[in-house]
Amino acid sequence: MPTGGTNQPRGDTRPTHPKLLRLIAITILALIVLVGLAVLITWLAIKPKRLLYTIDDGSINNFNINTDHLNATFGLVIMAHNPNHKISIYYDSIEVSVGVNGQTVAFNTLEPFYQPRKNMTRLDAKLESRDVALSSSLSRDLRLEKRSGQAELDVRIKARIRYKIGVLKLRHRTLKIECPVIINFSSSKGFERVYCDID
Repeated sequence: MPTGGTNQPRGDTRPTHPKLLRLIAITILALIVLVGLAVLITWLAIKPKRLLYTIDDGSINNFNINTDHLNATFGLVIMAHNPNHKISIYYDSIEVSVGVNGQTVAFNTLEPFYQPRKNMTRLDAKLESRDVALSSSLSRDLRLEKRSGQAELDVRIKARIRYKIGVLKLRHRTLKIECPVIINFSSSKGFERVYCDID
């Protein structure tokens, strides 16, 4: 006996959202373009320049190696140059070390400071080696360098800095600076300025 209703075949009711997906993709692409334009405009407005660091003077005093232990005082004049017109820098911590053939022989920290725009700041670093144990090969190399009148050293600087652009202070960054220097044991021979590599 026939029922009161007829069974109609139902269409596919699974949701399809091609328009929604297209809208999301366009929105994401537009955001990427806008962020890229904002970064480009900011960069063009600020025109950031690379920071520059040099070692302008160096000395070694009270140098003595006794039974493969080093005592010495290293004096360094470090020049930090900020050439930027619109960026100033906070140096919140600064560590300086002197190494020979991969071994650190002296270490010290410097006072934090604020560096304005278009500024060159002089940093005087005094690092002491106090009874630092050396390998026999390194001890021999340093004795030979002492006899030759000059020492090849690796000066490394590690700093925690923040950039300031207008009233905006950016998050901390770690700055690593490496300066291979040759220092004469005799101050009468002078010192040739060394330009450092920055990471």
